[in-house]
Amino acid sequence: MFLLAAAVAVFTALALFALMHFSLSRQPPPEDENAADATFQVVLCYPDLKNDRLVREPMVFSGMSRRRVVEEIVRRLQSPERVGVDPALPPSARLQGVQWEGTTLVLDFDAGLTEPNFWQGSEVAHLRLQALVHSLTSLPQVQRVKLTVNGQPPEPLGGHEEVSEPLTPDPSL
Repeated sequence: MFLLAAAVAVFTALALFALMHFSLSRQPPPEDENAADATFQVVLCYPDLKNDRLVREPMVFSGMSRRRVVEEIVRRLQSPERVGVDPALPPSARLQGVQWEGTTLVLDFDAGLTEPNFWQGSEVAHLRLQALVHSLTSLPQVQRVKLTVNGQPPEPLGGHEEVSEPLTPDPSL
């Protein structure tokens, strides 16, 4: 009788172990922003300051990590290859860090981000900033964008655009 009870206990323990191992091995691995095996479809948005609008350009990035895609979006928004659009970010701004906080993408720049002449005029500043926000929120699972300068919330860009809280896309653009 004792041997039968011991055999049932061992069998039950093995069955539970196998069940736990099988179910855990089926869960997807945690997402690594440095993994380079994904394809990202994004919409880059460039400011068209002459016509007070955003110009959208669909783009596909393959074989890049999420972090690298963000860096590439920032680079393209600083120096557009497309004719008839303006940069969304000062060319002198350097991206120092990229982090995800849930659905908020946090970008840390150096002080070049706050270059006053680049952001002059409230409409210009709003359009440039929204080009960045619209572009980055086209990434999967990004709903808001938070900007910091050397790890701290910056002053309003151009004295007009408040960026101390995470930003969402302006639906009117």
